[in-house]
Amino acid sequence: MDRPETHVLLIEDNPGDADLVRLRLVEGEPQVRVDCVSRLSDALESLSRETPSLVLLDLNLPDSKGAETFRKVMEMAPNVPVAVLSGQDDEALAVKAVHQGVQDYLVKGDVSSKQLERAMRYAVERQALLRSLEIARKQQIEFKNQFLSHVSHELRTPLTCIHQYVTLLLDGLAGPVVPEQADYLKTVLKSVNQLHAMIRDLLEATRAESGKMRVEPRCVSIAELMQQAVAMMTPTAQGRQVGLEMGLDSRIPLVHADPDRILEVLINLTDNALKFTDPEGFVTLRASTTETDPESVYVSVTDTGRGISREAQALIFERLYQDPDSIDNNR
Repeated sequence: MDRPETHVLLIEDNPGDADLVRLRLVEGEPQVRVDCVSRLSDALESLSRETPSLVLLDLNLPDSKGAETFRKVMEMAPNVPVAVLSGQDDEALAVKAVHQGVQDYLVKGDVSSKQLERAMRYAVERQALLRSLEIARKQQIEFKNQFLSHVSHELRTPLTCIHQYVTLLLDGLAGPVVPEQADYLKTVLKSVNQLHAMIRDLLEATRAESGKMRVEPRCVSIAELMQQAVAMMTPTAQGRQVGLEMGLDSRIPLVHADPDRILEVLINLTDNALKFTDPEGFVTLRASTTETDPESVYVSVTDTGRGISREAQALIFERLYQDPDSIDNNR
């Protein structure tokens, strides 16, 4: 069976270097088609029309220099392997390019046909391996999402049943309930509600991770959303004996955002601040604009608690991460 033709896009503005590389490519791999362009703009136009097997790229072109050159090529053709052709003075930059995703680099003047053939083969194989790994990763995420969705559904059904029957008991529909029993039932109901919230948050985090979270932005008032968040969290603040305040700039404009998502973020941040603020402390929600950026609204939730350790600050956006010191102090 005939081997498929290898298509190489050579981006090189020096005619002598381009002819030498083309000759070395044909010597090492007879079934190769080499298209040569001398400018980055021409290369990007070519990549928009056709996907080559490999890009061989000179970093210093008439219309682009250095790191920006390979970044633009990789943005235009993220699934195409790229190998850099560097001069002796560009070797450090070529190594940097490899660290940022380029498959290989070759030094001009020291390239044999065997080196080019090997570099071309390895670059294509590595890129194919990366694509396979990415496909496998997406499949694993999809499997995990389906599993979590199924488990969450199965958990919600008995929780809903528990919630309904506990509510019936609290309402006295199954007979009188003494105060001590009512306290026990309220504790059960609170735990059921917490489990419902945990399942909901887990599903939302999973949707966000897979890019399936629904976001429906529209014109909304941040001030009204903050007032709703404060009203919803006031009972929690009172139970913890923590003050809950709100500070609003008088010039807050309307914003284009999903009100449900914004309210969810405000409640989560406020709830977390209340958890780690000692009694008699304060949690404050603020919204403001700045003179330098009057069309943006800056929202913050601050508290008088112990704060987040410097070590934990680099990890707080990792999924399900909790600062061990905060957990110990909140027990």
